[in-house]
Amino acid sequence: MKLLMTGATGVLGMAAVPVLVSSGWDVTAVARSSDQQRDLDRMGARPVEMDLFEPADIAHKVAGVDAVVHFATAIPPYESMKQRSSWDTNDTLRDHATALLVEASIAAGVSRFIQQSVTFSYADGGTGWLDESSPIEPVWDVLDSSLAAEAHVARFAKAGGAGVVLRLSRLYGPGRASAEYVWAARERQLPIIGSGRNYVSSLHVDDAATALRAALTVPPGVYNVTDDRPVSSVDYNRSLAAALGAPKPRRVPEIIARASQGDVVKLLTISHRVSNQRFVKATRWSPTYSSVLDGWEDVVSRDV
Repeated sequence: MKLLMTGATGVLGMAAVPVLVSSGWDVTAVARSSDQQRDLDRMGARPVEMDLFEPADIAHKVAGVDAVVHFATAIPPYESMKQRSSWDTNDTLRDHATALLVEASIAAGVSRFIQQSVTFSYADGGTGWLDESSPIEPVWDVLDSSLAAEAHVARFAKAGGAGVVLRLSRLYGPGRASAEYVWAARERQLPIIGSGRNYVSSLHVDDAATALRAALTVPPGVYNVTDDRPVSSVDYNRSLAAALGAPKPRRVPEIIARASQGDVVKLLTISHRVSNQRFVKATRWSPTYSSVLDGWEDVVSRDV
């Protein structure tokens, strides 16, 4: 079975490509630089260059594949997140590029299209569990492009293909995946904002990779992909500090954090206790790290 993957050189892609290759998929992975292409080649994938905004190039690369996985994103560094313009490329990748990929996939007769999305778009759930039927109420317009991408996948499904949306919760992992968080925790620059009682749902990048493999056979639809045990924001930050042997995080009133960090604070204080049960029941997938409380130890041990 042939698969085309965008975002293959990102944090999630680099974890997923070896999993897909070892499972027997013939993976064509999009990469720009020669170094990235060499890395993918060593993993057993077939690296290609592709302009995600050029319809003719997309049509050529999509021809003959069985599945398209669109995981390309451009999440800005934390210090730039409060600037709305820093999200422009990410918006374009999730909206315009998804539209072009879907159109090419429909025309080429691709059987399955898998799109990365996020759980951040749910309304604040307080202490209650959130599933795929929970209300969508984005607290920041940077999330609008994820919903636009989901709509494009719905169009693919309407045309007869197996459209799958994976709403991933907050990703973390070794190396680039959590480098900024690890640095901030060590420097005591990762504060607990407000009460810290809001729930945080997390997903280790290695578990995201195995979830993608499972999604290649799951029935079409929208799925939350997250670990089993969401934690409070307090426990999220404190557990990372403890794993690092760093000082306990400071507390910052929400109003002060908003004044300095802008709308990004909304994503850090919203309560999302997200359930993975629909995906688990459909695939029998289960995360290796059932909670970030366990996963931080892995991150720290592999980053040493």
